[in-house]
Amino acid sequence: MSVRQGLKKIYFPSTILKLVRNGPNVPEVSNTLTFRVPPSMNKMDIKSYLSNIYRLNVLDVRTSNMPAKLAGAGGNTVLKRQKFKKAVITIDHEFKWPETPDSEVFGIQAAVNERSRMLNKLKGWRIRPNHGVQEAKKAAAAAESTKE
Repeated sequence: MSVRQGLKKIYFPSTILKLVRNGPNVPEVSNTLTFRVPPSMNKMDIKSYLSNIYRLNVLDVRTSNMPAKLAGAGGNTVLKRQKFKKAVITIDHEFKWPETPDSEVFGIQAAVNERSRMLNKLKGWRIRPNHGVQEAKKAAAAAESTKE
């Protein structure tokens, strides 16, 4: 009896495979893809996931565990970057990354500029409670004291 791969049905996977750009040594058009996967996934899970969900013909899977690193220290706090597993997958056809979208077309840069403008406008300001609420509380307290 032979074992057939890719027959495991996954309908709503709870794991996330994040496609990341390859390193600087890999050309822009290549048949290798690099994913960031949870450390609990093994090679068979990754191959099954990609072949069943995305219908990719996976030829080879290489994985490496990336350790947690110190991301930065501010004062007395030390932040740790989460550990992850890097999977380099070889597929049967070439993959080309799409062109980087123009930020002006989508209005991304305009939104970023507007947000930074608003944050700079509010820099140094404190948000104070509404004065109408304070006056209403004082009036209610005065009315209560006159009742007694």
